[in-house]
Amino acid sequence: MARRYDWWDKTWDTCGGCFPVSPGCANCFVPPLLGTRHRSAGAARRVDKLYDGTVKKVNGRWTFTGKLTALPAGHRAWAMPRRWKGAESPVMGAGKPSLIFVGGMSDLFIDDRPTWVIDRTVASLVHSDHIGLLLTKRPRAMAEYFGTARVSPAVLRNRQAHLWLGFSAERQEEFDSRWADMRPLGASGWTVFVSLAPMLGPIVLPSDFLSLGTRGWAIVSGEQGRHDRCRDMDPAWARAVFRQCRDAGVPLFTKQLARRKPIPPDLMAVRNFPAIRGEFQ
Repeated sequence: MARRYDWWDKTWDTCGGCFPVSPGCANCFVPPLLGTRHRSAGAARRVDKLYDGTVKKVNGRWTFTGKLTALPAGHRAWAMPRRWKGAESPVMGAGKPSLIFVGGMSDLFIDDRPTWVIDRTVASLVHSDHIGLLLTKRPRAMAEYFGTARVSPAVLRNRQAHLWLGFSAERQEEFDSRWADMRPLGASGWTVFVSLAPMLGPIVLPSDFLSLGTRGWAIVSGEQGRHDRCRDMDPAWARAVFRQCRDAGVPLFTKQLARRKPIPPDLMAVRNFPAIRGEFQ
């Protein structure tokens, strides 16, 4: 079930494992979650130890080991998108499709991830009644995967209706670098979103991102995790992104401030989503 600050209805992990790539990874909430609460709850056993060996404790802090895992080929969790009836109250509103966030505990497009894992994840989503949110810090791999796929126009339309492709960026430097890889996907008709999380500084969205209009989406979020380690997020940074998006007609979603501080009233109600497409219209 989605929480009040989530921009999705349900999470779905088909694989495990990751490793840091930029400053935004420094206080990642996933390793301590997997190393403590998730493990003690027995969640790893419920998905055939999907996260076993993916984290370890070093100098008192949980961190990723670099080990990559995936659901066994015959595991019933692969069929979740097709079996799930959808959220009772979708975050996009009554009568709208549900949003499934893929890889909340890992990165589907990490180096050396077997292609069959990506293929099967994508296939399960595009044959469902929902929209899949694919988010990565490695957009070059994502762009290569979808940009080089040889599919028919009908299959491409179905994919673009069922999949929104996203990248994370914590500062202007990461945005500029990663948007350079994602730009061709936006230009070829995909719905593209950016998760500005953890937002560590002001970010100016370029004109070719803003020109996506309702095929674009920006999500702003402060750092989550242990409050004594979270870095601050200035609400003015979110307001600046909001003004850019509002003026260009790009949807914006305010998720949270750092340490889950109260969201200012003028940003609290900013919970907009991209336009739905294809069969969902």
